[in-house]
Amino acid sequence: MRALVPVVTALTLVLTDATANWAQAVCKPTIAFTEAHYAPMKLPSLDRTWTVAFTVDASHCASSSGGFSILFTVWKENAPDVEYVETFQWIPDLNVISKRLWADEAIGAYTVNDIAPCPCANSKN
Repeated sequence: MRALVPVVTALTLVLTDATANWAQAVCKPTIAFTEAHYAPMKLPSLDRTWTVAFTVDASHCASSSGGFSILFTVWKENAPDVEYVETFQWIPDLNVISKRLWADEAIGAYTVNDIAPCPCANSKN
C-alpha cells in the first residue's frame, strides 16, 4: 500500500500538467471551395484533369500553413463508385488542387473531411 502512494501522487502531477497543455486554445482555419472545372480530354491517353480552387481564412491561426483532408466520391462509368480521403496542405488565401481522371471517371462529390487545428493567434499563453 505504501508503494502505491508515490505512484498515485506522480500520476496526479502528470495528469495535471497534461490537462493544462490540453486547455490551450486551438483554432481551425475556414476552408471554402470556390470553383471546380474539368480540362479538355487529352488524346491519345483519354485522361483529363479536374481542378478545384479554394480559399483559406486562417486569420485567427498563429501558423501560416496546416493540414486538411477531403473526402472524394469518384463516379465510374463501368465500375462501382469509389470513395477515398486524401490529405493536403493549406496556405492562407487561394489554393488549387488538381486530380487526373480517366475518360470513364468523374468527381461526383467532394467535401472537407477534417481540418487539423492550429494554435490561435490571440492566445494569451
